[in-house]
Amino acid sequence: MQVQQIIDSVWSIHGNWQGLSFGQLAVLFVVYVIQRRTHTLSKMEVWLKQHRLVVEQVTGWQVGEKEATDDRLGILMESLGAEEAAGYQMQRQLSQRQIQAYALPKQVLRYDTSSFSVYHAPPKAGEAAHEVLRFGYSKDRRPDLLQFKQGLATLDPAGLPLFTQTLPGEVADDGLYIPVWQEMVATLGSPDFLFVADCKAASQETRATIAKAQGRYLFPLPLTGDTPAWLQAQVAQHPSETIFLPTVLDERGHPKQYGQGFVVERSQEYVWPDGTRTAWREQCFVTRSDAHAQRKQRALRERLQRTAQALHGLRPKSDEQAAQFAHRAQQVLVAHQTTAYFQVTVEEAWHEQKRYLRRGRPGPHTPFEIQTVCHLTLRVERQNDAIAQAEQMAGWRVYVTNASAPEMNLTQAIAYYRDEWQVEHGFHRFKGGSLPALPLAIRLPERIRGLMLLLFVALQALTLIEFVSRRTLAQEQTPLAGLFPGNPKRQTSRPTAEQLLAVFEYLHLIVEPHETPRRCYLNEPLSKLQVRVLDLLQLSPDIYRFGKVLAPP
Repeated sequence: MQVQQIIDSVWSIHGNWQGLSFGQLAVLFVVYVIQRRTHTLSKMEVWLKQHRLVVEQVTGWQVGEKEATDDRLGILMESLGAEEAAGYQMQRQLSQRQIQAYALPKQVLRYDTSSFSVYHAPPKAGEAAHEVLRFGYSKDRRPDLLQFKQGLATLDPAGLPLFTQTLPGEVADDGLYIPVWQEMVATLGSPDFLFVADCKAASQETRATIAKAQGRYLFPLPLTGDTPAWLQAQVAQHPSETIFLPTVLDERGHPKQYGQGFVVERSQEYVWPDGTRTAWREQCFVTRSDAHAQRKQRALRERLQRTAQALHGLRPKSDEQAAQFAHRAQQVLVAHQTTAYFQVTVEEAWHEQKRYLRRGRPGPHTPFEIQTVCHLTLRVERQNDAIAQAEQMAGWRVYVTNASAPEMNLTQAIAYYRDEWQVEHGFHRFKGGSLPALPLAIRLPERIRGLMLLLFVALQALTLIEFVSRRTLAQEQTPLAGLFPGNPKRQTSRPTAEQLLAVFEYLHLIVEPHETPRRCYLNEPLSKLQVRVLDLLQLSPDIYRFGKVLAPP
């Protein structure tokens, strides 16, 4: 991957810095994170001391005792995260290196963001807001916590991360897609790739920018604005053109029936602020997922039931006016998102009743007065037509692309978008997997950005391990067994990097300290499974032969 060379070419070391360079220390930190599955800075010093002999023999570096203190690691991360342009330059060189070295195709690129919630104390009154840690819309459903956002772009079919960026927690995604697409054009050297993202990327400006530069995109349209009405009209107008989509493969390679859909072509035009216009043709893939439709219909029925129960239990308060009671009923509909499916009205019934002026049981001569009392009754009517229409439209959505019909059809578009899990797989590793960014102990924004940059390098390494092994298994058409604890005969053609690395967890280096010169060897020979994994990764077992003479201590 040439991580050391690229980092050392981008960042110059301060004159007082001694020992390992930034690139060398970054490589050791990435190895530490992958092996220990933590980024805790204070523990790396002990880890490096335990593995110092192996590190020196493998790398040829002279490793001092204080090379990996938390202070030095903090300086490293602060330097990497201080300049955004330098971080982009490093990522561009890394990605171009991997694409060239592994002959990766450059047809499809994906981008998405996710929020990372932290337990840092919010700024006090009068203090400036943190540069990165802010309150914002939380995908972790923790709006009470500060967060930062991380963007990630990956390249199909390997899912190789090409680009990442650390953003303030309140930043909206809408304005990110054009700069990211332009950065990916610079990395890949051409706009000739398919850019896949979620519905927040489907603004007309984003689509016009990509179309104007001869790029291609595939986005789902958000069901807002005029889109729901247009979608309903298209479904009503094209029943005879509906195509039942063939079986597609899910992320595990299992066949799965998707649903149905049809294609509508239309012209698009965008007027730029300077008055110029960009026009292009667009394919609209109108699709209905059977599984998604069933989930939406079930969720709608549950919301309707909860709404009906809440309205049935609603009672007017004493001295409450009809308008106030009606407002409370409307708030119930808003809370359950069922405003279009119920009509609530409050009926007033006036009648006269006696009010005795003395306490106790009234008698025939007890004084009283006549009061006019209003009784409020809530009348609830289900809007059956709207409910039926919602159930009919459940599961329908629109994907748009400027790729021509020969370049992309309906089935291909569905298959492309269903592979969005590749980006989420990287976020899973960052949030709770083998490359955890959480819990986060550092606070300086530069160090947070530097840490995520190094975790991005580690994610590239794990992704390349998976890609190389799976490509070799696909070429040999022989699945690999022995990776699943408790089930050694279970086979897989898609091993994870974590499974492959776990095969080597219990190897130990035996050193003969009393011999002159010192010699070292493995505690046991490599097993057949370990040799097989090395073969899949196109590595020689000779890298584990430590029979050579070690340098003097």
